[in-house]
Amino acid sequence: MPPAAEINPSAADTAFKSMRRTPETADSQLTAEGKSLMASLDDAVKPKELAERYPRIVNRIAHEWRMPAVLDRYFQDLLMDTRGNRQGFPLKIVMELSTLREHYTGMSGSARAATVWDEAQSVYDRRR
Repeated sequence: MPPAAEINPSAADTAFKSMRRTPETADSQLTAEGKSLMASLDDAVKPKELAERYPRIVNRIAHEWRMPAVLDRYFQDLLMDTRGNRQGFPLKIVMELSTLREHYTGMSGSARAATVWDEAQSVYDRRR
């Protein structure tokens, strides 16, 4: 039996659902970019649990990897509750995100811009 909130959703629940975008395939599984990022990372910084539980986040990190200002902001948004009253990620996910962020911010600017994506760019271009 579905939860009562699904049978009789509140006005707030209905409004919230109307603001969310429709889930896509990239929300539930790693894309080619996400897989390339995971393959390029050392095991010590590879966010395995994050990729398993939240592939959409790994996909977005992979997509923004060559845009340091954008990715730095995304890491900040993931790790800091700026909207209030949010449950937050499990501790293991927070630790993986923090480790990946430290790894990323420790890379030189040229390393941030020219990593595995030079090889994977042709895959991305074919998808367009």
